[in-house]
Amino acid sequence: MTREAATLPLDRTTAAPPRGLSLSGALALCAIAAVLVVVSIPRLCGMAQQENEVDACATARQLASALRTYGEERAPTLSDLLRMPELVGLRADAELLEQGRLLRRHGYLFELSPLTPSVAFMAVPLTPFAAPAGSSAAHHAVRAWPWEHGSTGRASFMATDSGATLMHANAGAHCQGPRAAGESCIPLEGWTPVN
Repeated sequence: MTREAATLPLDRTTAAPPRGLSLSGALALCAIAAVLVVVSIPRLCGMAQQENEVDACATARQLASALRTYGEERAPTLSDLLRMPELVGLRADAELLEQGRLLRRHGYLFELSPLTPSVAFMAVPLTPFAAPAGSSAAHHAVRAWPWEHGSTGRASFMATDSGATLMHANAGAHCQGPRAAGESCIPLEGWTPVN
């Protein structure tokens, strides 16, 4: 190579353009992503809570239907109901707690509760409360409430053995977590029928 060729200026028109984002472009992209995350997370949490509530209502109805068809002389436990063939789908992702008194599924807890006449009257006002011959389930219902109010769900549900389903907004977080088991923790007023 001659000395003249070594001193020639570089041809800038054939040089490769710079690649990647500039610092300001990268910061703008990060800001857009942060806004999307901040806007999306509450909506995703709300959708998850709504899905948990829909599933809790459906699960309570399934358990109440099994309660209605249970043929023993004694009132069944949740363990008894989960052994029934029509509830095989619930067994896969459910967990029994408190020696089988509670069932945890998709952010909700379920228990078999005595159906008080005042709640029974709201659920099915024209149905007599006397148990059919050979049935011990006529005075029971399945009650469902969130594991953690505001995080896994808000509303509470009650499905009766007669096929009625009631919902309570549970706005004051009266029922949440395992401590609410066995209590009538929600006031009688506020229950509404679910279609």
